Amino acid sequence: MENKSNRSFLALIILLVALVLGQAVSFLAAPDSWKSFITILPKIISMIAFWGPIIALIAAVFVVIGMRLLGFDSIAEIRKESVQDNNPAPAIVFVGTLIASILFLMVVIRP
Repeated sequence: MENKSNRSFLALIILLVALVLGQAVSFLAAPDSWKSFITILPKIISMIAFWGPIIALIAAVFVVIGMRLLGFDSIAEIRKESVQDNNPAPAIVFVGTLIASILFLMVVIRP
């Protein structure tokens, strides 16, 4: 159990270092562009805060409808079908719906 916790912490540290390094490289490559992006960042965060819950609600409705049409009542049943019964179709539909929702969010949010 401790090993899994250490791995998660290490992964979090690596992601944080990647974020900081990416921002540093971006700033060094084009400081004016980086500064202009930072000035509109509050607008983008506001759009995410506004549209995020709406998109999550739409995604949930799509997932529930899709899963009900396939005959599943819960995520646990999808897991059982996908893992234990070796049928990846329900998981593919579930993940596809989530990806479509994220793509829709990307279309809606424009700086």
